[in-house]
Amino acid sequence: MTLTFREVEQRAVPGEEAPVILIIDDDHLTRDSLAATLSIEGFDVITASTGAEGIALAATGSPSLVILDTQIGDSEGFAVFRRITTATPWLPVIMITDEDDELDAVLALEAGAADHITKPPRPRELTARIRAVLRRVGRQPQHTASPAPNGTYTFGPVTVDVSRREASMHGRDLELSRKEFDLLTLLVSEAGHVVTRKQCMDRIWRDRKKGDSRTLDTHVKRLRKKIELNPAEPVHLITVRGVGYRFKP
Repeated sequence: MTLTFREVEQRAVPGEEAPVILIIDDDHLTRDSLAATLSIEGFDVITASTGAEGIALAATGSPSLVILDTQIGDSEGFAVFRRITTATPWLPVIMITDEDDELDAVLALEAGAADHITKPPRPRELTARIRAVLRRVGRQPQHTASPAPNGTYTFGPVTVDVSRREASMHGRDLELSRKEFDLLTLLVSEAGHVVTRKQCMDRIWRDRKKGDSRTLDTHVKRLRKKIELNPAEPVHLITVRGVGYRFKP
């Protein structure tokens, strides 16, 4: 699993985050090529090399759209598709089918795929199809914790008062630095969804050089010491390997 970062100017609507595209394909050459192409086009990209990994990321990585190879794992693509759409029926899936396999293309559409594209995917066509699907279905609902009118987030045992910049856990006040507070607020506001490392850096450390994320690791360690009973085995601030972090109540 890899996370591909955008190194070009965003093409998303100002004020909005770029759509996150999940690519599920066991061919690393195709997977990496698609990830690079979509990153250049302004998308955030997460990838999975197995069906199981893709199903997990579809549930925790908050993607806006999935690109799924029907032939992954020796033709288990449709089983993966059913697992994803059962758990997240609002999440659109574009299926990649073999050029000469008309049956798979028909089955993909009849199963409820938002669209399909044949191998090898042509970058400009794929990008156009992704944008068309996103326009048609809209961005997925964001199940984030909603702040109360007084600007307070409550998620599980944690309460964050944004206006007063105060946080507590199980009713106990937390003594946090400015950046620790910002990091906790970001994670809690996403209500259990994965926040990528890049999102953390972009929102909290905008002045840092690209790729310099060691300071994020340091703050995660410090924050765990203040909210976890055993920081070495965290149960709240969870690392999603290769992607980012998720706060679990």
